[in-house]
Amino acid sequence: MTRIPDQSIILTGNVPTAMPGAGRYRFGSTRDEAGTYAMVYAPAGLEFSVRMDAIKGNRVTAWWYNPRNGKVTKIGTFANDRKERNFSPPDKGEMVDWVLVLDDTKCKYPLPGKKYLLYT
Repeated sequence: MTRIPDQSIILTGNVPTAMPGAGRYRFGSTRDEAGTYAMVYAPAGLEFSVRMDAIKGNRVTAWWYNPRNGKVTKIGTFANDRKERNFSPPDKGEMVDWVLVLDDTKCKYPLPGKKYLLYT
């Protein structure tokens, strides 16, 4: 799988500073070419919206990854039947960054932050 940057995943209407180069609240996003996962870096605890068609699967599992301590919190698994979905990081405010991870459920990826072993 190949990961590529894709800023179009983030819908910037709710977070006007989510545009690249927009200072300390610069959100960033990436996905794999096949559309089996996407990640959004949120530099602050601000609600934001994402384009759900970045994930091609019918069901999506969503996670919050805390880059400050490596802990993962499952948001849930849901039908991928919306054009967009809002997400609110667990901590609100500044200086609390998070990574939203969206996985095609059928791929059964390991928890975010855990190495995927190709050789078992």
